Amino acid sequence: MKQKPLIGVIAPVLARSFMQDMLRGAIAQLRLCGCNAVILAPLIQFESAMPTHAQAEREIFRMIDAPDFDAFLYLKDEATMGQKAIDEIERRLLDSQKYVMTVDETAHPVFDSTQYDDYDDFGKLTEHLIEVHGYKRIYCLTGPAESYQAQTRLRAWKDRMTQHSLYFDESYYEFGTFWYDSAIAYAKKVLAGLLPMPEAIVCGNDVMAVSLIKELTAGGVRVPEDVAVTGYDGYPFSNHSEVTLTTYARNHGQLGADAVRRLYRNLTGLLCSKPQLRNSGFCVGHSCGCTNIPANQLVPDPDAVVPRMWTDSTFGISMMPDLAQAKAMPDLLSRALYYSKMLYGAERVRVCLREPDGALCLSASYENGALPQIHSDRLQENSAAAFLSGSTEPEIIFLSPLHINDRKFGLIALQCAGNRVYDESWLHFVTELESALDRMPESDAEPLSASKSVQNRSVMHEKLRQLRLKMRESPAENWTVERLCAESDLPKSTLQKHYKQQFGKSLFEDLIEFRIDAAKRMLTETSLTLSEISEACGYSAESYFMKQFKRITGLTPTEYRKKA
Repeated sequence: MKQKPLIGVIAPVLARSFMQDMLRGAIAQLRLCGCNAVILAPLIQFESAMPTHAQAEREIFRMIDAPDFDAFLYLKDEATMGQKAIDEIERRLLDSQKYVMTVDETAHPVFDSTQYDDYDDFGKLTEHLIEVHGYKRIYCLTGPAESYQAQTRLRAWKDRMTQHSLYFDESYYEFGTFWYDSAIAYAKKVLAGLLPMPEAIVCGNDVMAVSLIKELTAGGVRVPEDVAVTGYDGYPFSNHSEVTLTTYARNHGQLGADAVRRLYRNLTGLLCSKPQLRNSGFCVGHSCGCTNIPANQLVPDPDAVVPRMWTDSTFGISMMPDLAQAKAMPDLLSRALYYSKMLYGAERVRVCLREPDGALCLSASYENGALPQIHSDRLQENSAAAFLSGSTEPEIIFLSPLHINDRKFGLIALQCAGNRVYDESWLHFVTELESALDRMPESDAEPLSASKSVQNRSVMHEKLRQLRLKMRESPAENWTVERLCAESDLPKSTLQKHYKQQFGKSLFEDLIEFRIDAAKRMLTETSLTLSEISEACGYSAESYFMKQFKRITGLTPTEYRKKA
């Protein structure tokens, strides 16, 4: 076997937070084991997509046939993959005759599986209701009867009820769908008196628990005063319902890591240590009847957080107007990859387009803050390793298709820092790139060569971006035209023309907005006087500051501070 095993990871679109957590845990373990990985990453929910678009998206799974994969990790998700995709994936995995590890699945006739044992964790919720609150009539709404997880959670509830000598019969529990529809139907049964009113209901997941609380509350049943409700999974949304939810944060990251560790041991015969991941644990809310709620019960995973300053600075930025100005393919790709700098945690982006003869070609790349590069390098056909850079460190690559319906352009590869996975901003980036590629007439898709004009445009893009960043970070500076030209190393006419083309505003329109944004922060976060804020934002006259502030916000600074 090669020095670094190459693992193929089959993943769904990362629409659900538990799947993101699971994949982050798997990536952390892959790095610790010294493995490279190519993640076959569709970016749509197949069942809700147009048939032609879904069919083209499924072509990413052809990469399963690549002979250089050593083994596969299969993150199956029926809700977002759909049966057609699942059938194709599993057929290709079987044909590959490679080792396959599925995650959180019931036993597969051929593949190994790693499952999360919910028994102890789910049992703690039932114990809490019994031992802390003294409830006796406790119902359980679990998931589908054919689900391993649903059966495990039901068994944990039954055993805790039995251990505490509490009565229950078949009317005390019900199989649901792990979705809101079954919780709504269950609440209607309780409200209609078809079930005697319980003291508490243990739900098999947070989606059902939150939906149950909403439906009971709408029917006049108070939670927790009349009925206590608990969830399970620890989804982030569960604390934004009418009543904060008591739940248990399932350690999906550890599940992903455990699956990789088992895969690695079966593949190599070697053991690997565990990564340090975010802890799971009991999350107390008001829904069970508790009143003293600890703050910050779980520490967020740093690989799942995007700093507020970053989101503020990139909010509302769209590359579409810029891409619409591209006249040829090299220019389009150079413009597009300039915006990959806006993707938090993106270390490397590669666009690989199909040539007229069908060959896949590395067409453009961005890496670690450098300027976008245009290429014309043909890749080895049907090779997963072709998307690796050859680094001595483990590489984790997300590989997704580029297409609009059945017009296929090629593939795009993303490499993130640390154990990060792509987020919604990546989906927006890819969608806008696909739309721009679709608008580019095939006659304009000239051979991709690193033309001087394209490289010059990339240099100018970077100069203007850096200048804008300096203005945003130091709006109080004395930004004269002469200084702006000196900072950007561009003549006045070129600077003014291209700045407005790139950002849609003039230099000084942007500067005024940066100064007003800084004033807003000071008004809400400090007790500085208006005179001090005016000076700190670069205004020589307080009256002029107040006039500009009201023109832009519609409020005086004093009114804004009071409203905030």
